[in-house]
Amino acid sequence: MSTNRPEPFLKRYATPIQTLMTLALYVELAVLGGIAAAPGLWVFGRVERLTAAWPASWSSWPRLVALGTGGFLGYFTFTLCLALVAGLFRRLTFANSPLGRFPYYSVRGIQWASYNAIILLVRYACINWMRVTPFIVVFHRLMGMKIGRRVQINTAVISDSNLIEIGDDTVIGGDVTLVAHSAERGDLVTGRVKIGSNVTVGLMAMIMPGVEIGDGAVIAANAFLAKDTKVGAGEVWAGIPARPLAGR
Repeated sequence: MSTNRPEPFLKRYATPIQTLMTLALYVELAVLGGIAAAPGLWVFGRVERLTAAWPASWSSWPRLVALGTGGFLGYFTFTLCLALVAGLFRRLTFANSPLGRFPYYSVRGIQWASYNAIILLVRYACINWMRVTPFIVVFHRLMGMKIGRRVQINTAVISDSNLIEIGDDTVIGGDVTLVAHSAERGDLVTGRVKIGSNVTVGLMAMIMPGVEIGDGAVIAANAFLAKDTKVGAGEVWAGIPARPLAGR
């Protein structure tokens, strides 16, 4: 007697479903990007119309400089608007990264991918211009992250924002990887990440799901905190995988 079980529908037709969902997601992200781009295009259009009225006898260089400045002003306007539009869209749709263990090809897997696609849109379009500014904090708060006061975030590599909590006066260093999910044998596994107050996370450290870091702790540059690692208050951790430094 065969013990083989039929494949779940979502897995059996994974490729065509994924293709259709990707196309639909492109349309959704294009609309969000288009809404966010409109104010920036308006700024550039105003500069363009202004320079078009300049006397023909003027050198072309001032007009080129003005158009270039208008282009960058338009882009930076787009940057701020995209972070706001994406965050508000997430609030309106109640999108979140689900908590727990679930197959790639499942309703929760689709929910995870759709939510994080919004973060990726901002990440790849413009988030580097918001690093170490209050705007990146506002964006991740809108995406569901709990962030304390005077937090500095100097990385673009963040996902699953709604599963992450950061306390007051904490610094997330340059190019830190801060994620609340891992891929394990066909499943996605998510876990909450809690970083306390007055914590320093060094350059290019990696923080995985389920990690908890106590108040006043220091995570050295390039350290790797494996899933479910618990760092005590005031401890200093370093290495791959990270371990507490002796004598601290």
